[in-house]
Amino acid sequence: MNRVLPLLLPLMIVVAGCTTIRETEPGQTARHQLLLSNAADDVSARVAPNLPAGTRIYVDTTNFGSEGEYRSQYLISAIKAELLRQGYGLTRDIGNADTILDVSNGALSIDRTEKLFGIPSADIPIPLAGDATTPEVALWKSKRRTGIAKVLLSFYDAETGTLQSGGMPLYGYSHYDRSSILFYGRTDTDLEDTPPKARKTR
Repeated sequence: MNRVLPLLLPLMIVVAGCTTIRETEPGQTARHQLLLSNAADDVSARVAPNLPAGTRIYVDTTNFGSEGEYRSQYLISAIKAELLRQGYGLTRDIGNADTILDVSNGALSIDRTEKLFGIPSADIPIPLAGDATTPEVALWKSKRRTGIAKVLLSFYDAETGTLQSGGMPLYGYSHYDRSSILFYGRTDTDLEDTPPKARKTR
């Protein structure tokens, strides 16, 4: 056996090298993105302009911020979809618009709150060996993630420039809360990415 082992060792190294898989992931998790998009869905559902049915609307996103980000694009699309559902028309030509909608982004981010009753993990310096991290001992722990969206929508007449509707900020929210006591955990969320057993009863 001792003679065979040196012969198998190079083969084991080659096989291990062949089975290495390199993964590329986005900078944000799916849960992070869902918190933002769900908050966008919530705020877009509050869009209710007081305009005649069939009004042709040009959506001006000049003051919205970076449209290159997926979250910005999604929020704008969610607002447009809500207007279409309510029977309004959208036009890409400002010259054909009855009303111009100015969209401004006040907030689109996530607040995080964590509470711990127990012993948090800590880095302990070890001479000549660097730092060692002690494990966390949580008797009770709570993690709260709240997605928040704030937009300012101003509908004004394309000819006169007078305000027709809106002009007040709208807010939207989403949440993912996780709490645990020793080995028992509970999740409360309005996201759809969680396993069925962890979803909030509706």
